[in-house]
Amino acid sequence: MQVRCSVDHTTLAGDYGDVAGVVVTCGMCGHEAEVFGDSGASVRRGCVMLREECPMGQSNWYFAETGEDQDC
Repeated sequence: MQVRCSVDHTTLAGDYGDVAGVVVTCGMCGHEAEVFGDSGASVRRGCVMLREECPMGQSNWYFAETGEDQDC
């Protein structure tokens, strides 16, 4: 199933201080994945993490709800 997810740009705590990052949130259950970096590759990685870590055990395909309309 394809699931829409939202992307929020944020600052995450890294080993050597604050780092730009994204939080990708599942549109179905609200599960979140935090990823360092704020590029399209980081958003795609967040979508992959949602698939790998789904708390409901599903193997969904996630796509980001961004202005650039990126698929994950």
